[in-house]
Amino acid sequence: MASGAAAWPAAVIRSPQNERIKRLRKLHERRHRNALEATLVEGRRFVEEALAAGRRIRQVIFTERFAATAEGWRLLERLTAAGTALAQVPEALLADVAVTETPQGILAEVEVEPPEPADASWWQAVRDAPVPVVLLPDRVQDPGNLGTLLRAVEGLGAAGAVLVPGTVDPFHPRAVRAAAAASLRVALRSAASAARAAEEARAAGLEVWVADADGELASWEVDWSRPALVLVGNEGAGVSPEAVRAASGRVAIPLAGAVGSLNAAMAGTILLYEAARQLASRRAR
Repeated sequence: MASGAAAWPAAVIRSPQNERIKRLRKLHERRHRNALEATLVEGRRFVEEALAAGRRIRQVIFTERFAATAEGWRLLERLTAAGTALAQVPEALLADVAVTETPQGILAEVEVEPPEPADASWWQAVRDAPVPVVLLPDRVQDPGNLGTLLRAVEGLGAAGAVLVPGTVDPFHPRAVRAAAAASLRVALRSAASAARAAEEARAAGLEVWVADADGELASWEVDWSRPALVLVGNEGAGVSPEAVRAASGRVAIPLAGAVGSLNAAMAGTILLYEAARQLASRRAR
C-alpha cells in the first residue's frame, strides 16, 4: 500500500450532475461514442492495456479504495505523467457510471477512432501478413460475441477484422472488456456491407469463406495458406444471402451429437485457429 502525499493531482467529484460524470455516462450510447470518438474502459488491467496500446486516456475517475492499493497508486502516477485528468469519486457514483455490476475502482475515457474503409492497399497488406486471414462478423449484435472474436483475431495472429453496418460497436464497453482490450490494438477496417467486402477481397486475390453449418468443406479441408476473408453471421440470421453469393464457398465445423451449430464467437475462433495451425505447421516443415 502506498503512503505519503499523493504524487498526482486529482479533483474530487461527488455530484452525479458534474459535467465530467455526465460525459462519461454519454459513452454508454453508441451515438455519443461516435461523436466523442471515445469509449469507457473499466478496471486496472484494461486501463493499463489502453496505456500500453498508446491510446490517449482523456480522463479517469477512481475511488479512494483503489488509490490506497500499491497497484492503483502506481497506475495513477502513470496516468498523471501521461497528462490524464484525474478525479476521485465515491464508490456509489463510480458504480452508477460503470457498465459492469462489480466495478473495480477505476473507469477511463479512452480515445478511439472509427475504422477506416478497407481499401486496395489494405487488402494487399493482408495478403503479405504472416497469417493472411481477416475476419468479418456480419451483423453480430452481441458485444460479448464481437469482443471474443476480436480477442481471437489478436490472439491467433490474424491480419485484422472488417466491420459492417448492423454489427455492434467494437468499442461498446462490454465488447472492449470481452476482447480483453484487443479491440484497442487490432487492425479494424470498415466496409459498406459484407457482400461488398467479399467482392473487394476477391478482387484483391483473397478467397472468401462463409462459416456455415451446412458448408461443403470442413474447416480442415480449406487451404488456409491462401489469403482469405472469413465471414461469420449474426446470432439469428447468419451471413447475408448477398455475401454468401459473393463468397468462394462455405466452410463447416463438423459437430457431434445433437448440437446443430456454434455461436458466432466459437465458430470464428475455431476457423481462425485452424488457419493459424495450418500455417504454423507449414512453417515448421
